[in-house]
Amino acid sequence: MLDEEKKPVPGPKVLQKVEGVLVALSAACILGICVMITVAIFTRAVFGWSVPDSVIIVRELMITCVILPLAYVTADRAHIMVEVFTNHMPDWIQPWLDFLASIIGFLVLLPIAYGGYVGLVEAIQDEAYFFGDLELPEWPGRLTFFVGYFVFAVRLAHLVFHDGYTSFRSLGGAAPSAPAEK
Repeated sequence: MLDEEKKPVPGPKVLQKVEGVLVALSAACILGICVMITVAIFTRAVFGWSVPDSVIIVRELMITCVILPLAYVTADRAHIMVEVFTNHMPDWIQPWLDFLASIIGFLVLLPIAYGGYVGLVEAIQDEAYFFGDLELPEWPGRLTFFVGYFVFAVRLAHLVFHDGYTSFRSLGGAAPSAPAEK
């Protein structure tokens, strides 16, 4: 697979910029996790006390660093996939398999994104917080979860239309190409 040329990422430039920002924020969260764990271990070993609520902070940052880059990975079509079946299919059917995968992914993602929205609204309305020394609010983690899945859903919706266009265009015998971007 290393010899395959990389296809351009479909979609509006603003969506690509948002995905890039989310990836950068995810990387910052990974660094934050590293710093938090290092400081917690150091303070416990040297001073005999631990950073308050470090486990909660690391848990929330971990969710953020996993969820936020999903749209970027999807745009790059870099998900782990099993190609045992699809590699044996003829080339003309590949756009249709991409289209089917986009539709299924989008339909499966909708309830998760909706659940993220409901969880965010409930955390804000209930003024929910984590029980710990700092009594940290729950809404920032719920917000990043919802934003990550919302952008992921937007990316998948775009891929449904893009892959559908490419699939139906391939029926005419012409080589599939991307629809014109604005």
